[in-house]
Amino acid sequence: MQCALCRNKECLKGKNCSVIKSGLEYSGDDLKSVQISAWLESDYVKRTKLEEITIYAKRAGHRKIGIAFCIEYEREARLLYDILSRYFEVFSVCCKVCSLEKASIGIRELEGSEFETSCNPIGQALLLNDDLTNLNIMLGLKTGYDILFVKYSEAPAITLPVEEFLQLEDSEIDIIE
Repeated sequence: MQCALCRNKECLKGKNCSVIKSGLEYSGDDLKSVQISAWLESDYVKRTKLEEITIYAKRAGHRKIGIAFCIEYEREARLLYDILSRYFEVFSVCCKVCSLEKASIGIRELEGSEFETSCNPIGQALLLNDDLTNLNIMLGLKTGYDILFVKYSEAPAITLPVEEFLQLEDSEIDIIE
């Protein structure tokens, strides 16, 4: 497929130009997920990604939300926690959890440093798995760490852009459906 190069976009008019024929059927949780997403898409209300995620999670019946965040965004993670805890049971885990030493994974530490930690995305995922989260939100995880987190997370995971939080205060956000 090369949809990015297509100028006609006849799929918008119902044409199936793919190798996937009409046998594709959505059912169960997959059907529910696509229904919620299609509703969000057709609603035409301009929402932030956080609002979309919150509405999606509520409609999907999720009760436990996990936040896997980069330590650089501790303030934003706290704000996200405060907002989401209005609607869900929320668990959070910092990227430096378990203090994985860089030297132990073959990475040279900074000169003069006695102990330097690497991020631990597998540890983050395993801890949120233990909390039995229904949906995990990644906040600020670096490339590669996010890939490993998604690989080991038992719950679906989505990235929330940190940029949404840079100018916000807790009182400015209220999710209305």
